[in-house]
Amino acid sequence: MKKTLSLKEIFQGKIARLGIEEILPSRGWQNKISNPSIRLINRIPYPPLKNDAATIAITGSTVLSKICVKQSDIINNIVFLVLTESSAIPAELKNLARVLDVTIAASKYDKYYLKSILKEVLHEKFQETVFVHGVLLEAEGKGILITGASGIGKTTAALKTAAGKYYWLADDVAVIKKNKRGELIAAGHKKISNYLHTEATGIIPVADLLEPEQIKKSTKLAAVVEIEKSTENDSPAITQGTKNILGTKLICFQIKISSAGYFNENLLEKTISQLLKEH
Repeated sequence: MKKTLSLKEIFQGKIARLGIEEILPSRGWQNKISNPSIRLINRIPYPPLKNDAATIAITGSTVLSKICVKQSDIINNIVFLVLTESSAIPAELKNLARVLDVTIAASKYDKYYLKSILKEVLHEKFQETVFVHGVLLEAEGKGILITGASGIGKTTAALKTAAGKYYWLADDVAVIKKNKRGELIAAGHKKISNYLHTEATGIIPVADLLEPEQIKKSTKLAAVVEIEKSTENDSPAITQGTKNILGTKLICFQIKISSAGYFNENLLEKTISQLLKEH
């Protein structure tokens, strides 16, 4: 049986993540749908949908007036229409939504970035899969996901640590799924899991830097390490909290480093030691 969810259930807690500044739910906000498709409306007229699946449509202001004129010819099967690069829903679109009972929203993001986030949200809700930008390694059977801005030192620190006594799993993208026992299993994205990227090496095979016995395919996720640069030049600070992924609460270490500093293997080792000592 296909999993069904309402728009309310799909987007609960995700509005800010989608850059939505204003939203006007329709009467169908709580109607159940199964795995909706995502479609960009870049021009009018546009090719018809191939099936009757519920559709989340993304459009820009350049075609808005044509959508409002065509009305039902355009809105067919669309349950959620998002206007991009906008902070407010225009009055003409609000009127259309009331007539055709379509949920509408205005997002500050551009259409391509918004589409990528929507894909992540739907994967998370319908396939119970999360894609996270980060580096993944394992220490004594515990999977650790390291997140933070590009160039902050995640890959280099994890490489040096894995080359010692731990295991390497993924660079750039971690794919997290829930198994039948409710455990979170993390692995690299199948298209790039055998590669890594650093400023010093560029994109190279992981096997060029690590021995086969230091590399694993998947791990049971136990903790998240979030790295953030501070506006101050203080010494690195590690605080412990929790993070919810797919309904599972994980240990989360938040590390703030100076604005001119980088995450390194010493900070990572210190965090792993704290994880292993307490759990």
